[in-house]
Amino acid sequence: MFDFTKEEYERIKEKAMLNDELSKILEMKIKKCSNVEIALAIPMSERTLSRRIKLLIKKIKKVL
Repeated sequence: MFDFTKEEYERIKEKAMLNDELSKILEMKIKKCSNVEIALAIPMSERTLSRRIKLLIKKIKKVL
């Protein structure tokens, strides 16, 4: 799902109007970081991260 090129990432970020938090999550998912790694880096709970990822997927589907 999160297999994007740099150009695709920039286009999605712009079209979906992602905030800094969602942009960072998308960037880390593209780099194949685990949810635990992302939750520690942001920082937020894994449950909150799961909700953010669902929101991110929804936004990505809208622009694709």
